[in-house]
Amino acid sequence: MSRHGLQSRYGGRALITGAARGIGRAFATALAIEGFDLLIVDRRGTETRSVARRLAEAHGIDVQPIELDLLRSDVEAHARRWVESHDIGLLVSNAGISPMGRFLDIPLETHLETLDLNCRATLALCHVLGKAMAARGRGGVVIVSSESAFVGAPFFAHYAATKGYALNLSYGLWEELRGQNVDVLGVCPGLTNTEPIRQLGLDRYRSVLVPLNEPSRVADGALRALGRQPAVVPVWTDRLSASLMGRVLPRRWALSLVARSMKKMKPDLDSE
Repeated sequence: MSRHGLQSRYGGRALITGAARGIGRAFATALAIEGFDLLIVDRRGTETRSVARRLAEAHGIDVQPIELDLLRSDVEAHARRWVESHDIGLLVSNAGISPMGRFLDIPLETHLETLDLNCRATLALCHVLGKAMAARGRGGVVIVSSESAFVGAPFFAHYAATKGYALNLSYGLWEELRGQNVDVLGVCPGLTNTEPIRQLGLDRYRSVLVPLNEPSRVADGALRALGRQPAVVPVWTDRLSASLMGRVLPRRWALSLVARSMKKMKPDLDSE
């Protein structure tokens, strides 16, 4: 049963990137409940096909899995083929990389890959699909950013910078495209229970400053906000943290607190 009426508002299919796990899979599940047929894109082919089968069987919808590494491929060319083959009413640009560590210790190649996936791929998808949505007279675009976009994040320095790009792209497109009946939303979750967070061991650490959320809460909060505002911190604990770090505390204090929290989670960061 639809919760938010998004299928009737936007029509067509929903396309979700990074859909095999975590926040992307939560969006795919939520949009299946909304009644959308789906295109789900991920580099993990087996998992993507498995998610597609489960959602199709559970919700009686058509789900097409697309095995694709958006980092390595010609994103624009793929996006144009998707637009030509499908009436896409909603885009969720979620795929991303989040390397953690001291900025200078992370290889430059990794930084460049992070830039390509978190920014270049998002740019290409928003441009190609956004143009098609504007031409059809309706649509929705969800860009997954991060709470770190508001303040920055020591030991996630470049990741936070790319998420600042995503957030500011959302702000600008929200104003530009709403006159063409295309809604844009930047989504800024805090620490979320996803595979990269578990691999880093960060799921074992919880505090007021660094709460841990479930992907389903992030997706549901985002879909509730779509069409109402340009950006959202979808979970109340993250909103509390974001308000404290971005508005109450001086920036240098906020950065120092983030750094101390990161070092508690990963003591090896404290070594020079």
